[in-house]
Amino acid sequence: MAKGKAGCGCLIFILIVIMVLTGLFMHPLTLKFLGNRFSYEDKASPSDAIFVPRFPEDKEGELYVEAFRDYWAGKGKIIWVEDDKIFGISIIEMIHRMARSRNIKEDAVRQMDLEGEGQAKAAKARERFHHLKYRTVIVLVPEYASRRFHLLYNSSQNDGKTVFLVKPVSVSSFKRDSWWKDAASRSLMCHEVVSLGSLYLRRLEYGKEEKNDPEK
Repeated sequence: MAKGKAGCGCLIFILIVIMVLTGLFMHPLTLKFLGNRFSYEDKASPSDAIFVPRFPEDKEGELYVEAFRDYWAGKGKIIWVEDDKIFGISIIEMIHRMARSRNIKEDAVRQMDLEGEGQAKAAKARERFHHLKYRTVIVLVPEYASRRFHLLYNSSQNDGKTVFLVKPVSVSSFKRDSWWKDAASRSLMCHEVVSLGSLYLRRLEYGKEEKNDPEK
């Protein structure tokens, strides 16, 4: 079963790559449609927490601003942000200042230190939230990365642990309706193609290992 899903995902990825390459010479409506395929959104509901992964390209802090809005709207009881350092200074200090300017108490915004990349980092975050006994967590990500985070966090899957609800956020660093015209947006889109491809290939490899292991 796992192999079938992985194989299907890999085929979809290959088709997307072919369509993107072909679409470069096609109508803008087609290119816009292709860009939208990378967007994913779960049905929102009040949750135990809001989580903001670190995206260096979010230079305007738009993900954090959206987290503050959701917090005030009662969509999450606490905000967790993935910490990072800029010139040796933790970004949590900057985010706390942003929160205070919006009358949000400092203890409502907490930092999470995560090591690794991709699936390894997501696995650590999932385990941390499960350890905190959260039932649901809203994950705020730029819209172009939402399909990838849906796969990384197995969003909407109730496996007895924490359920993660992916919410795409429109950010100024990505021009969704004209990504092919903007160099920065094209770069982000290429990164997503490669990252999604890596995820699908790893799932395919996992499916093969599962089939070869008689105990699974």
